[in-house]
Amino acid sequence: MGKSIKFRVIDFAADGYHWLVDCTLNGQRYWLIIDTGATRSVIDQSVLGDAEVTNHPQGLVIGFGSQTDSISTATIKQITIGGIDYNDFDVAVADLSNLIELYSQMANVKLAGILGCDFLMRNATSINIHRKRIYLKPVKGENE
Repeated sequence: MGKSIKFRVIDFAADGYHWLVDCTLNGQRYWLIIDTGATRSVIDQSVLGDAEVTNHPQGLVIGFGSQTDSISTATIKQITIGGIDYNDFDVAVADLSNLIELYSQMANVKLAGILGCDFLMRNATSINIHRKRIYLKPVKGENE
């Protein structure tokens, strides 16, 4: 039987709806924003722990409002997303302190980052908005 991740919907009224999924990173519980338009998953630099960060000065990231910047990446040894463990999880690394503060004030959640389309393309088969679930591809060799 396939697995699924339950997500939470936050209604920011005039700003619309935001989907969040819980995660555990370095023994701490956080939330990730599900962003189907984000090319990569991004983790705030303050919650990485001992993950080694690699800078890519030639790689560019184009953000909202067309800001461009160099990119840093890291591989997280283990992260638990929606109760499911993921090993060697590649992420972009950024200072998300403004976003973290906003979510803390408006939704009373402790944010770690953004779960992007890279995760969804590799792992998801579908998203059911009404059931608030992301359905996952079976893990190779696992009984379905």
